[in-house]
Amino acid sequence: MTNINSLYKEDTRAVIYTRFSSHNQREESNEAQIRACTEFATIKGLHIVDIYSDSAKSGTNADREAFQRMIKDSEEHKFKYLLVHKLDRFARDKYDSVVYKRKLKMNGVTLISVSENLDGSPESLILEGLLESMAQYYSVNLAREVMKGMKESAYDCKHLGGIPPLGYDVDPETHKYVINENEAKIVKIIFEKYAHDVGYNQILSYLNGMGYRTKRGKLFGKNSLYSILQNEKYAGKYIFNKKLEKSVSGKRNPTLKPKDEWIVIDGGVPAIIDQQTFDIVQFKMKNNRDKAGMYKAREIYLLSGLIICGECGEGMYGNTRICGRNKSRYSSYRCYGGANKRGCKNKEIRREYVDNYVLDELYEKLFSNYSIQKLTAMLNEYNNKIASEADGELKRIEKALEENQRKISNIFSFIMDKGLSADIAQADLMRLDEEKKLLERQRKEIEDKNTSNAISEAIVKELIERSSEFIKTRKLSECRNFITSYIDKVTVYENKVEVIFRFKTFNSDTGEFEAMKSEATRKSLIKKYKLPRKGFHGAEKGQD
Repeated sequence: MTNINSLYKEDTRAVIYTRFSSHNQREESNEAQIRACTEFATIKGLHIVDIYSDSAKSGTNADREAFQRMIKDSEEHKFKYLLVHKLDRFARDKYDSVVYKRKLKMNGVTLISVSENLDGSPESLILEGLLESMAQYYSVNLAREVMKGMKESAYDCKHLGGIPPLGYDVDPETHKYVINENEAKIVKIIFEKYAHDVGYNQILSYLNGMGYRTKRGKLFGKNSLYSILQNEKYAGKYIFNKKLEKSVSGKRNPTLKPKDEWIVIDGGVPAIIDQQTFDIVQFKMKNNRDKAGMYKAREIYLLSGLIICGECGEGMYGNTRICGRNKSRYSSYRCYGGANKRGCKNKEIRREYVDNYVLDELYEKLFSNYSIQKLTAMLNEYNNKIASEADGELKRIEKALEENQRKISNIFSFIMDKGLSADIAQADLMRLDEEKKLLERQRKEIEDKNTSNAISEAIVKELIERSSEFIKTRKLSECRNFITSYIDKVTVYENKVEVIFRFKTFNSDTGEFEAMKSEATRKSLIKKYKLPRKGFHGAEKGQD
């Protein structure tokens, strides 16, 4: 975020983005958000050129129509400032927030939260990260409460919504699965043919040629066939909470949860396929997957957008390739300047070396009890500063209200002294009345914000402890969500790696506050984090 008091110069084009996540939500409806942003723009001299609104949309997913249209318009430089009522209206997912803020910044757009006075200071950046983390925590906690109710129904083997699988209907009274005999015949045909080594294409030709259709009444395809063959309900097993349906970025990408989180009840569903046939089919499917799915694993690059080349100043990007006779995977960060033949000779660095170093330094320097207390004190000091500024703003508003009332009284006194009709001053009175309402709304908003500004040590500790656990377990998908809250940049030089944190410490030599940083030589990183080669001979000359 940027200091909003020094922004506005020649280009005053601004747009508003609002999000209304629930039909029952009132406090921050689109209309209320638009009103708050419009009032802010009026005060700051900005001109609203467009409004983007998403209704009944979750902030945990960036796949929102108006949001994506706004991002596209920013690429065409249609506006200079983006106003939101609060940061959680922009995004509740930390990763999405970082990605799209960066896109806006690259497009020359300044994001402003009109109700959260974030002024670009180091303390403000940390506070911004915590606000985003708390918004995401709210979403996760809400989902957890919903999950509790679903688990109770799962223990009773009830259908939990959606269309039941082919071969089953749902009893309207018990909400449990019952066999649909006509559809069950199709399921039996599919399993029997696959178990006897009939291929997908032949099975599909047979089913569609015989006039059989899916539960939705459509032709069978490979995806629907695969979904049926791996569904354990057909063997009589009720399973709930087995998969995480969405990835960290909010995209549909089912992955298995830990087994201790599954609810598995044998015999919870009436079986259509016997267990032996089901096991044979799973064995054959696994063999086929293993043959077809080699080399498809995707890598997570923790430092994407944060890591730069210290020799030429360009960004570095993640690269994975298969090397050597053993087909080993080699992942690294490479300089764009070298890759695009712009003369940079800086060597690539292995991803594991720099990722592990950054996480170790983060854990060591920031997650101690002392660091938590220090961060809490710093944030509360910042909140006190904001509260003090708010007091000054309240005094200004009170003075403006007094002046407004004085002008109204003068108009009425003039009319009465001259014996004139009130209609003659109607336009002036209406303008003053609108000004009064605006000032009163501003006063109420400041008073509401100041009721509970302090950030408790318990909240900071909870957020940091959750982050620290992911660091200890090296769960990169989760670490990527919060890494930008703590790390400013990572610079890779020819002989060393430097990490700059978002925290400042006092330098007794210079008498100034300076960004906390760590550095290590490439040789020390290789020595500390290098894994046994296991016969790997594919490393290229000049790489770590």
